[in-house]
Amino acid sequence: MRTWAYQVARAAVLAAIIGCASSGAGSSGFRASPTRITRSEIYSANASNAYELISRLRPDWLRAQPTGSVSGGVVRSQSILVYLNRQRLEDLNALKTISVGGIESAEWVDASRVQTVLSEVPSGAIAGAIVIRTR
Repeated sequence: MRTWAYQVARAAVLAAIIGCASSGAGSSGFRASPTRITRSEIYSANASNAYELISRLRPDWLRAQPTGSVSGGVVRSQSILVYLNRQRLEDLNALKTISVGGIESAEWVDASRVQTVLSEVPSGAIAGAIVIRTR
């Protein structure tokens, strides 16, 4: 009986260790937000521009999902809007012109919040917006 109890306790400890290791928290306990890139992450990313930074740290922000209709309509990509200090820029390529040195933070704004949080929102299918804030 003692052997069985020992094995159960050992399995529980092992499961706890694996759970902590896979939580995404580093040795410092820091867990990155899926919707925000902080200044400390920017420093450690070793990127030269905003596009490179986001492609390394939050690549999903750069991927618009296709849209379509049930009746077989045309499949189109959703737009990803880009804002620099609350001013809308042309498109994702504008991120390549923004030097990382001046970026304070970057944030992903989900499509459900874009209309209420940002200005100059065009009509059409929108996946979300990348909002860059500089110092």
